[in-house]
Amino acid sequence: MLKTSGLLFTPNADGSANIGYEDYNVELFDGADYEVMYYLDEYNFGLLLDLLGISNKDKIKNHLIDTFDKNFDSNKFEDFCKEKNIKFRKNVHIR
Repeated sequence: MLKTSGLLFTPNADGSANIGYEDYNVELFDGADYEVMYYLDEYNFGLLLDLLGISNKDKIKNHLIDTFDKNFDSNKFEDFCKEKNIKFRKNVHIR
C-alpha cells in the first residue's frame, strides 16, 4: 500500500505558497520517495484563493483538501490551474 504525506501546504511570508505531496517507498522508483511541489507566486496564489472562494482568514489547507483531496490530486490541480490561467512552477524530486 502506498504511503503518502497527504497534502503539504506552506504559505510564505511574501504571499506566495508551496503546495504538493510526497509519496514514500514508491515501487515504480525502486522504493525511492517521490515528491511533487508547486510554487505559486503571490499573484497566482491570490488568484487561486479567489477562484476557490477562500479567504486568507480561512483554514486554507482544509479548503485545498476539500477541493483537491487529502492525498492531493495533482492532475486535478494542474487542470484547474490551466483552465483558470493560474501559473505555477513545478518541482519533482525522486530520492
